[in-house]
Amino acid sequence: MFKTSRYILHSSFLLISFFSFSDTTYYKCVTEKGSVFSQLPCDDEATTYKVNTTGNQYSGPKVDYTKQLNELERERLLSALQAELRSNNHKLTILDRNKERAEYKQQERLNHILAIDDKKRITKDITKKLKIINKTYKKNVSAVTKQIKTLEKKIAQFQ
Repeated sequence: MFKTSRYILHSSFLLISFFSFSDTTYYKCVTEKGSVFSQLPCDDEATTYKVNTTGNQYSGPKVDYTKQLNELERERLLSALQAELRSNNHKLTILDRNKERAEYKQQERLNHILAIDDKKRITKDITKKLKIINKTYKKNVSAVTKQIKTLEKKIAQFQ
């Protein structure tokens, strides 16, 4: 039991010395009891060993991921801007459809009235409503067009 603990003790000192110094010297002595390793020579016949270690030996490759991360972020921003641009183009299409539908309803309203007097009165009313429809349409289209131009400029910056 004592021999085993002594051997473990010597081995642990040996390991500690390997990791604590960059250049380590240890000694191996062959005795009647077996081989003994020590930081100090056991006798005149001790064999000297030298261990050289470097601190960088276990480090991984130096890689700069900044460029890759920046490229991924740029691609993410670009795809988000392109999605927003598509959304705004769809909004323009919807505005066009709604305007045409409202104009059509007003024209249908005019065609259903039979009396001439009523036609004149309702024509004025329809003309007013069409002006309001066109004014609202132009306002909405200019707002969406402005957003589209801004998005196209941002997309151009990322490409």
